[in-house]
Amino acid sequence: MKKTGAILLIVIFIGAVAGNAFCEELVKEGAVSYKMYSSVTAKTLAMGEERLQMSYESSGVVADDSGKGFTHNAAFYALGSLHAIKGNFEESGMVTLTPTDGDKIYSTYKGSGAFGAPVKGSWTYVGGTGKYTGIEGSGEYTRYGLQNAAEGLFTSVTLSKGNYKLP
Repeated sequence: MKKTGAILLIVIFIGAVAGNAFCEELVKEGAVSYKMYSSVTAKTLAMGEERLQMSYESSGVVADDSGKGFTHNAAFYALGSLHAIKGNFEESGMVTLTPTDGDKIYSTYKGSGAFGAPVKGSWTYVGGTGKYTGIEGSGEYTRYGLQNAAEGLFTSVTLSKGNYKLP
């Protein structure tokens, strides 16, 4: 009987400690700084020798620089397009970020670069679901292409910093 009581107390203690960790209140305003690791597939349309149109989809995971916060270990999915002239391009698209709690955050982005060089741009939070409904914020990103994982599968890491505000 004493053993059962001790086990019950341990379970209650662990539940209380873990419950506090899992129910930590979301900070309503602050900075974000993270890396996005992605795999990208694309469809391209060459327009002569100097122009190229590309549509792409990208998915991966986010690692918050602090190791915590709503962006840490979030999954993301993006659809974008770019138009290149003589190797220089402008891109734009939309991202759905899915934090570990299952709610969604939506953002748009615009950037520019040259093939083989880092891409720089900006992003804006445009909404979300659940506790992220009404999220606002913006920031900047720099994306670096990595070695391709397989034929037709591109990989990259994106460094991002910005701010957010929840209602």
